[in-house]
This record gives sequence, structure tokens and C-alpha cells, in this order.
Amino acid sequence: MAQKILSKTKTARKLTKNEKHRITIANLVLIPSVIKNYIDTLVKVYRPTFKYKLKVEFFYYIITTIIRRQNTYENKTLENIPVALNATILKGIKSDYNEYIDWLIEQEVIFKAENYEPGHSSNKYCFSDFILSSLKDDSSPEIVEMEALASDTVIVSKSIQQSPVYKENEHLLKWFDDKLVIDFEGAKNYIQDLVFYENGYFDFTHRKVHWKHQISALHNKVFHATRNKESDFRLHTVLTSLKKIFKPFVTYNGQKLIGYDLKNSQPFFLIFLIDSIISNNDIINNILDRIYNKKEIKSFMLQKLWERLCTEDFREEYAVFKNWVLDGRIYENMTGIITPDQHLGSFYTYKYNERLKYKVREIHDSSRNTMKGVFFTLLFCGIKTKDKHYHTFKKAFPNLVAVMDIFKMKNNADFSRILQNIESECIIDYVTRKIAKEYPEMPLFTIHDSISTTENYAEILKALIPQYIYEYTGLIAKIEEEKWKKHDFQIDYKKRLELYPEWYTYNGF
Repeated sequence: MAQKILSKTKTARKLTKNEKHRITIANLVLIPSVIKNYIDTLVKVYRPTFKYKLKVEFFYYIITTIIRRQNTYENKTLENIPVALNATILKGIKSDYNEYIDWLIEQEVIFKAENYEPGHSSNKYCFSDFILSSLKDDSSPEIVEMEALASDTVIVSKSIQQSPVYKENEHLLKWFDDKLVIDFEGAKNYIQDLVFYENGYFDFTHRKVHWKHQISALHNKVFHATRNKESDFRLHTVLTSLKKIFKPFVTYNGQKLIGYDLKNSQPFFLIFLIDSIISNNDIINNILDRIYNKKEIKSFMLQKLWERLCTEDFREEYAVFKNWVLDGRIYENMTGIITPDQHLGSFYTYKYNERLKYKVREIHDSSRNTMKGVFFTLLFCGIKTKDKHYHTFKKAFPNLVAVMDIFKMKNNADFSRILQNIESECIIDYVTRKIAKEYPEMPLFTIHDSISTTENYAEILKALIPQYIYEYTGLIAKIEEEKWKKHDFQIDYKKRLELYPEWYTYNGF
């Protein structure tokens, strides 16, 4: 956020237009060499005639931004999904950015998704079939520099230490250095023949393109960090986008990493949210001010919440639900009111896919994991959803669901932002900051609600996490240890094939 600059007479100087809209981008980015070479050749043969001087690095920036946005938690299947580009950032870098995008479309490097609705959604882009086929044959990355894009409005940070979020998160980001290493060859070999992963038997061709990009970023020390108050406020790094199958190959200073997850984290922070509203906790008031920036919306919402929270029916439901959460068995207890769908040895749910515009089946290896998926749907679905599990849960906890729906009255995404903001402030700004102050030599890495360190500090970290979560929330948290160990999905597949051959025959595997 821009700050006022005061003269010696304490008179505020009016900020220039450039100072108000300065943009920071990373200097080093990874681009698949096959795409870079193709663009370089096209520029030579079909040189663009733009209004302003051509900067080929901006082509690289657009391509790597699409890859990075496809390589997110939301895109779990790591498909070639259409992703939006931030027009404000693009325009800040190059005022004629549309000419660059149009040229890439004309040269069939990318294409614009057809489901764009003017005034209702942003333009979205993905790679052409030709580029995809090339990536499948050769997805080796190349490091390129973005320094040529620096200007009065653009700051090019040459290291993670120069990123805008480094100073406020130094206690975590300072550990992204040469000691953070991935066994690159081991990771590549591990996925070379992988065909079974996360309870599914898939064609991993495009996933492997993204996977190689993930491990290459870590291997080549292309570190980045972002944290945006306007969205989830989570700290995003090269580790938060790294798939769990690569965790065993990561070490720090030659030591393996051990992590601790907050069990049932989203339900846990939901309990903290409700308790804080009842007690008028300033922490929650500040977060609500951030999410609901219009006072009348927040005021009306709080009035509706109080009307519901003060009822005897709500208090009775809430006591049961709170006990489920703090006992650490919410998902197990949910099976008592929701019968998980099961067929031929596997559990599954149907989840509406916004991109495909229809429900897709998600397979789970246990009823607990099935209920975890169901609960996330309960938390983040729209108020008018037709999801059968939502309505089953609502019959059992009508007042609790009514409270959750109040947070979604303006936009159902607001509710997820609230819980993610609470999680981030708790884990990033309180728990890890307190630990770093007490043990400044302890390496700390976060992946949202999970905190990891090296083996020699694991027991200390294990003891401190629940202590400081309690200080922040007043609630006793349960944590689970996660050793960054190998998961032999190929062996898991063979075992399941022996146990449930009819399921794999039924599904054509």
C-alpha cells in the first residue's frame, strides 16, 4: 500500500501516478524451453509490429503466468484449464499488453476460452493443442530474466529478499536459501512411470509437465513469495504449490523435514470465528472489516448473526458440533448423519465443476476422507446449492447452517476468505512468529495450516504449536505429524487391484 511521504515541514506530498501503481515482479522465472524457443523463432520470422518497442520478455511473462496459475491448489488435476490474467498488472507492465496477447493467440501459442461473458467474467487463456503436444515431448525448463521489464511503474525483484512481502514475513522467508534442496534426479525418476496416484489410475502426461515445473523451480532456486490481504491472505511460496509426492525429496541443510498439521483446521477456525463473534473479539472484527468493506453490509450481517446466535436451538446444536470438532472426530461423526456413497470397495462424492458446468465424481479411499470433502462443500457452496449432503447436514444442524449462510449472503466465496484469513493470521502472524522469536535458529516452513522444520527441532515444534494456537484462539488444538516420507502409490495400486479387481474392471482399468 502506498504511504504518504512527508517533507521537513510535515506537509504531505501528493503521490505521483507512478508511485501509486508500482508493481513488483520476480526477476527469475521458469519457462519450458520448447515454448521459449518457439516464441523466439516466431519473433524472428513474424516479427510483431507493435505501437511501442517490442520486449520479448513480456511474452515469457505471460506464458509463465499462465503456467503458474494453472499450477495451483484449485487445479488439483493439473489440467490445461483456462486461467485469468490480471489486467491491472499486465497494463502496469506494458500499456499495450493486449497486442502481446493477441499476437500469441494469432500464432496459436495460446487461445482465449469461449465461455467469457463481457461484464460477468474475465478473459481466460490456456495453451493450444500444438503447444501441449510439444510440452509432453519436452517440458524441460529454462531460466529467463525479467529485468528488461523494469520501468518507473515496475520493480523487478532480483531475489525473494526483495519481494514486497519479505520484510513482514522474514521469519519464514529467510529460510529460502541455498540450503533448501530437492533431490531433482530422484524426484524425476520417481514420477517417470507413475500411473496410479491419489486413488486414481490416470494418464499423467499433462500432470507431469506441471510436476516437472514444480521441482525445477525448487531445484533452480526460483523462489517467490506472495501474500494478498485482498484474497486469502495466505503466504504462497514454491513449497505451497509443491505436490506431496515430492516432499520426501526435499531437505534443508542436509536434514529431512517433519511437518505438523492442525487437525480439522477449517472446522476448528469456524469454531473460533463463532466464539469470537459471541465475545466481540477484535481479531475477528478486523478480519470482517477487511472482507466486508461496506459498513452497512457488516452491520446488517452482524445483526442477523446475533438473532441466530442468541437462540436456545442454536446453542444446543453448536455444543454438539463444537465437541465434534475439538474432539478431532468431526468427519467420523458426520457418517452418523450422512451415509457416504460406496461402490465396489471405494467411497465417492459428486462435486460440481465450475469449468465443466456439471458434476464430476471424486473417489476417496475412506469414509473419513469422503466426509472431509463433503464438509468442504458445506462450507464453501452457494446458499442455493442443490447438493444433497448439504441439505442432509442442514436437517441435522439447521441453525448452524443458517449461521454459515449469513456469511455467504453477499458472495459465498467470502466465507472461505474469512476462514483462510483467520488461519493465516493465526499460523503466519502469531504461531510461527512467536516460535521464531523463541528459537531464531529453527528453520520454519509453512504450507497454509501446516508448519515444518528439520528433524532436530521437530519435538520442540510439536510442543509449541498447540501452545501458541491456544494463546491465539483459546481453544485446544489437535495436531498430526507428517513426516515427509515416500508414498509408494504404485504398490498401493497393486494392493487395491488385488483387493478390488471388480472395481478396476468396472471402470475400464
